[in-house]
Amino acid sequence: MKPLQRKWWVKTIRERNYFGFRYWWFNYLVLFSSIFLFILFFWTFENRDENTCLKKTNLSRNIHEIEAALDHCCTCNLPPRIPEDTFAVDCPDRILVFQVCNSNKVIDDNFDVYLNNTKIGQLDLNTSDLVGSVFIATTDRSILIKEGDFICPLSNMKVYYFDPHIVNFGKNKLFLKNTQNNRHDNKGSIEIRNYLIDGKTLIKPCKVKNLDYSMLSGNDFSTSFNYTRCCEN
Repeated sequence: MKPLQRKWWVKTIRERNYFGFRYWWFNYLVLFSSIFLFILFFWTFENRDENTCLKKTNLSRNIHEIEAALDHCCTCNLPPRIPEDTFAVDCPDRILVFQVCNSNKVIDDNFDVYLNNTKIGQLDLNTSDLVGSVFIATTDRSILIKEGDFICPLSNMKVYYFDPHIVNFGKNKLFLKNTQNNRHDNKGSIEIRNYLIDGKTLIKPCKVKNLDYSMLSGNDFSTSFNYTRCCEN
């Protein structure tokens, strides 16, 4: 007699039942793994939405702050940006010059002169005359002043040269450090000019600032000036 031939799907069901009965623990493993993956998927999806929303909120806030800053920029009155390794104010055809002298013709003390905490020269004012020093903002010691624009004559001036890069855009500090007390108190002039360069000579000065110094004998003196353009006018 021919053995009974069962259909393929009956055999498949019986095989699956046998596998499930013999390896019952595998069924639980698949169940718990599915639950874990399901929870992990939805937790990640929700966090992703929250992070995306947070990023959009921060971006919107940053854009608003930038727009607000740009709206008020026209009233800032900020100085122009100064490129690195350039002179404080862009005056390529001019050189900055200081003169300090005892313009009242009375003996003053002697001083070391500092510009922005850098020594640029000295003052010997121990004479009842229009004496002092001139400080030229260049390292080229062959440069000479041809046309003076100072209270005190250039012939009575000691000349010093200094690196122009120590001059700041904006506020600059000038400090006179007392080195010798000559016991007549101190009063004189500080004049700042920008001279036009003509070969190796300086001509046609324009005014940057006029200052005065005044203090008792033996004292130091400190002042400051703003430098934002080549000439005052």
